[in-house]
Amino acid sequence: MIKKGNGNGNGSGNGNGNGNGKKGKKKASSAQLTPQQIAVVVGLLTNALEVLSVLIDKDQNIQVVLQGSIRKKTKADRLAEELDEVSVGDLIEAFIRK
Repeated sequence: MIKKGNGNGNGSGNGNGNGNGKKGKKKASSAQLTPQQIAVVVGLLTNALEVLSVLIDKDQNIQVVLQGSIRKKTKADRLAEELDEVSVGDLIEAFIRK
């Protein structure tokens, strides 16, 4: 004869899926974020960090490479990004004509 459990996988618990054996009480979540994890989440949400690559090896280990800066961009930084495609010679000529 094969004995069947109550469906929660460990044979103990009350059958409602939480497996703590106490009716009406939920167990506090043990998944707490570390300061490093919080910093990564905040960096991604504020666009201070960007994902450079996601690497998955043959053993299905995942590495996520992030890059960013916590330094606040100045007006000059934003202007330099906009002028990234402009050559220095063209930029000097534009200043001379102005």
